[in-house]
Amino acid sequence: MSPTKIRKAAELLGRAGSTFDDQVTIEPFGRSVYTVYVAQFPQEYVDRYTELIIHGIEGQWLSWVNDLTRVFKVVEPSLPFGIPKVCISWVLKGHARWTYNEKTDTSQQPKEPLDCLLIVQGKNERERSKVVVARSLEDAATSILHEAINGYSVVFTGALLRSDMNKLFSEAKRCIFNLKKLPDVAALNAFSGSKEAQTFQQIGIIC
Repeated sequence: MSPTKIRKAAELLGRAGSTFDDQVTIEPFGRSVYTVYVAQFPQEYVDRYTELIIHGIEGQWLSWVNDLTRVFKVVEPSLPFGIPKVCISWVLKGHARWTYNEKTDTSQQPKEPLDCLLIVQGKNERERSKVVVARSLEDAATSILHEAINGYSVVFTGALLRSDMNKLFSEAKRCIFNLKKLPDVAALNAFSGSKEAQTFQQIGIIC
C-alpha cells in the first residue's frame, strides 16, 4: 500500500484517538514520516521525560551535563532522521475538550485552555532532546508538521492546563514539580489546585 499523502498540518491529527499506524508523505516536500497514534502513553513515558520537562527550556535542544547533577545544558540540534516518527496522543483529537463553552459545558471540557507539550528528538535521542509548547491544537499540529519536515521525531505528546504549563516554564519558577498522568479532562480539572497536587507539588498531564 502506498503512503498516505498529506498537505496540511491538521491532517496529521486526523486519526488521533485510534491505534492506527501509518506512513505518510508530506507534500510538496516529499518527506516520509511514520505516524503512530497512541491510545494512552503509559506513566513510564511521563516519568522518562519529567526531568527534561521540569528542568528544560522551551524550544531549546538540551543535553545532560552529567547523570549525577541532573542538570541540562543547551546544545546544538540533534542530527535529523531520514524518516522521522511522530507519536500522536488521543488528547490531540480535535473536539470540545480543547475549548470551554459555558452553554455546552460538560465534565470533559477543560476549566481553562489546554496547552500541548511535545518532546522532540533526532538521531542523538539518548543525548539530546527538545521541549516544545503549543498553545492551541492548531499550533500543536503545525509544530509536529514542522519538526517532521525537518527530520525530527515527536516521541511524546500530552496536554496540561495552561496555568500548570505556565508554572513549569515560568522564569520565576522556584519549585520542582512532578508530573502525574491522569486519565481524562475531568480528572485534570479536579486535580489542578487540589490538596494532593499542592502537598506533593504535582502537576497533572493527560497523554
